[in-house]
Amino acid sequence: MTVSTFPRGVQAAPGAVGLIINPRSHANKARPIATGKLLARHPALRLAAPADPVALHAALADFAAAGVCLLAISGGDGTLRDVLSALPVAFAKLPDIAILPAGNTNLAARALGSSGRGTAALERLLRAHRQGRLRRRSCQVLQVSWPGLPEKAPLRGFLFGAAAFTEAKLMADAKIHRRGVQRGFAVGAAIAASAFQALRGSGRLVAPGTPVRLGVDNAPQLGGPRFLLLATTLDRLMLGLWPFWGGGAGGIRWLDIDAPPPRLGQALMAILLRRPRPWMGLNGYRSGRAERLTVHLDQPFMLDGEAFDPEPGGIVLAVAGPVTVVTP
Repeated sequence: MTVSTFPRGVQAAPGAVGLIINPRSHANKARPIATGKLLARHPALRLAAPADPVALHAALADFAAAGVCLLAISGGDGTLRDVLSALPVAFAKLPDIAILPAGNTNLAARALGSSGRGTAALERLLRAHRQGRLRRRSCQVLQVSWPGLPEKAPLRGFLFGAAAFTEAKLMADAKIHRRGVQRGFAVGAAIAASAFQALRGSGRLVAPGTPVRLGVDNAPQLGGPRFLLLATTLDRLMLGLWPFWGGGAGGIRWLDIDAPPPRLGQALMAILLRRPRPWMGLNGYRSGRAERLTVHLDQPFMLDGEAFDPEPGGIVLAVAGPVTVVTP
């Protein structure tokens, strides 16, 4: 991941700017962006609030035809995933991305950089773009595809999770969020609850685990019940958590834990301290880097906060290439 700025005194030629707004996102419902004022001040700004995937594809095609080189996205992680997934269909060369976090968790904005929220943040972004003073950060995108369904469009995002991660997220959505807890805290609370259940050896997140077959690059696939499976192209997560270690080449960091997880308390402490112990690799705790993961499972997986079905042919996780995120 790299960060750069234009040298002092050097002006970048500004190009067209597009804005995608998800009006259903948490912050956008609470404090909508003043689109009327924005368009009055910046008549060249291309703006869309698509209500469904068809409208999103149409908006992006319009942006591409208008020569948009910077795309601001006001929404949560799911909105960013949907836009990243649709972009290659419309754009031969991907535009730079500016994230205006408006969801509940906003993991990508925390990891890659945020332009801020609301109308004022967008004004700062447009001013920095016009002056050629944007900071640029490049990050690989994680792609999920279905080899058994070549006609199904791939998904592109940043954080993949399965087994207990899926259960924890669904539990957070179904129970904790209904009590008025913001989803970012709800996921953390749900995962903490699942870890507590695992330490006690109880709970539906622990036994019997989720049947998974996992292939890492060209290595033979490993099958069996899993407690947790994670993969990301980011270099940081929320709250300082970083449950990955190990070597290998590639832009995907992955974590694979057998079910039931042995000596989970000791393993959790080692992971929190970022000091994995030698015994962990011999007891069902595996982690490393890869270019490609092949996953077969019969339960939904999560990608950036939403559940998707794996389909009978399984899924393939690969590095889709970089996206450039800019901030003022």
